[in-house]
Amino acid sequence: LLPLWCAGAALGAALGTASPERSLLLALPPLATLAAFALPTLERMVGALVDWFTLLFFSGCACIVWVVWIAMQTGVPWQPAANVERLAPGFVPSFSWVAFACALAATAAWLWLVKWRVGRHRAAIWKSLVLPAAGAALCWLLLMTLWLPLLDYARSDVALAQRIMRELPAGACAHGYRLNAEHSTALRFHGELQLKPLDQGGCQWLITTPETAGQLGTASGLSGWTRHAQHQHPVERDDKLLIYRRITAP
Repeated sequence: LLPLWCAGAALGAALGTASPERSLLLALPPLATLAAFALPTLERMVGALVDWFTLLFFSGCACIVWVVWIAMQTGVPWQPAANVERLAPGFVPSFSWVAFACALAATAAWLWLVKWRVGRHRAAIWKSLVLPAAGAALCWLLLMTLWLPLLDYARSDVALAQRIMRELPAGACAHGYRLNAEHSTALRFHGELQLKPLDQGGCQWLITTPETAGQLGTASGLSGWTRHAQHQHPVERDDKLLIYRRITAP
């Protein structure tokens, strides 16, 4: 009744809001819970097929995560390590005992659970739910422990902000011209850059994107800048920032 009530509330909210797709997203967890209740009602052959598919799929995903993580730490096997270097150039792996212990404990729990599931036990209504739920939790936990530094490097703008800051002198301020919220936040938080609006003046540096760089020479008040450097995100090659230096007095 609880997931049914939650799904009904989300579906009802979707009918009375201007953006129903956001409300419908809230219905996905209770709908998935309701769908899971159908597993004990499946025929024995179908249930066994689901169990074997779940066992092979999540075990394979866990093995891939572990192999790639070992390759990042040791360089062996070399092919996964080379793939990481090619897809995320400049990434420096780090080791955390806490993350390693959590991942190792989760993997041991999964192995014990698989051994219990394939053994002979008294039938339980929730027996067919154990492997899918535990496998999803295992893969999520491995990604959030072993692969979290790599995912953070690939998805965040930390590396781009650090590259920008290496081009600027210590304590310098810069103007941001039509930067999006992600770039502005990364430069202020990760780069600790004093980023000021263009109308305030006083900074010898300006940071913008290639899409808006062409307006510097034509828009009113934007002349007098020369291009200094260009840097791109190490993974998202289309994510670029340009650095301009003032050549005339502000």
